[in-house]
Amino acid sequence: MMSASPASRLLSILDTGSERSVVTDAQANRAVQDVIDHLKSVETTQKKQKAWQETYLVERVFSRTRKFTTEHEETNWLRCHLRVGLTQFENLVASLRTDNSGTLSLAQLDQWKDVFVDYVYDFNTVVTPLVQRSVPDYHFIKGGKNRTVHSWEVFRLAQHLHYMSPFWGHGSGPEHKNSQIAAIGVLRQSLELRFDRLVGVYPLDKKGKSPKLRHGFHQDFVVKNPQFFQPQNFSISELKPMYDWCSEIVHQAYQPFAWQISWAIELAGRLMNPRQPMSGGAWSIDNAVHVMDVREMQTAFEDHFLASYDHGQWKFAKIRPEALVAGWKPEMATVSADFRSPTNGQRREKNCWRKLARSLRRPTTRRSRGAG
Repeated sequence: MMSASPASRLLSILDTGSERSVVTDAQANRAVQDVIDHLKSVETTQKKQKAWQETYLVERVFSRTRKFTTEHEETNWLRCHLRVGLTQFENLVASLRTDNSGTLSLAQLDQWKDVFVDYVYDFNTVVTPLVQRSVPDYHFIKGGKNRTVHSWEVFRLAQHLHYMSPFWGHGSGPEHKNSQIAAIGVLRQSLELRFDRLVGVYPLDKKGKSPKLRHGFHQDFVVKNPQFFQPQNFSISELKPMYDWCSEIVHQAYQPFAWQISWAIELAGRLMNPRQPMSGGAWSIDNAVHVMDVREMQTAFEDHFLASYDHGQWKFAKIRPEALVAGWKPEMATVSADFRSPTNGQRREKNCWRKLARSLRRPTTRRSRGAG
């Protein structure tokens, strides 16, 4: 009779039901380490091991859901997820080990039970198809995970959040699965706000209302104008796959891999968290990005907006960007005196007249071709 797999043994320890046998801290720690060792051995057996650039991993781990056209493409996707999943899992375990003994206690494992269960089932989705290509009867674990999030579950989350304050400290919080979706939704909102506020320019029409801009409008401007934005030791453009992935989760509501959530938060932290001061510079809570020339950047955004929008007339309110800025003065927060018309709308109007003129010049025989 075959012994249980490392993942199965860990799941049996995570089962906190009344039938769980007595488990020591050493056994709990050993079970987790056995899973890590097994994942490392699987990764080692994969061909073409390479030190992937982070950009490469971000593009694949946060790629939108799709069907693979070749087995090689799918294998590469699975290997990238195994690499990131193993890294994030090891980081989690390391953060929970006690300072004195370096052991992961059973109490900590029970407290983080839902997260560890997610990792085990998520690794099954990645590891099993990789190994089965050479060992057909291999199973990381036997079983699966339902990733579908029903609209009713999202509604329950809204109920939980709505009635949270009366039960603070008394009732239970949102369920684990729903909390993950909520975390991604809130993460996306925080990124949207930061990209918006990195620019700090707000178009206003004659009624004082703001335009409805497409998703990612500000991020696109930031990425396409690196001359204005200097991030500290990271690339803003490389966050885009993760940013778009957040939107997919929000709109489609399915439960992603556990490591995707933790890595997304880690990557977003590069933009959101304050850093050590730049050499010779002052500290700021918004110093992850340095805006080199605020006036020029904000003028460029006005022009970008007018070239992208096609109707209305607009003034522009300017505030201090959420960034490290040089020479900012309170009087630089202004609202422009005059309204401006979109340049894109003028081009479209000219194109419409040109199309109409061409259609009027066409012979009637060409327009009636195929009649009768």
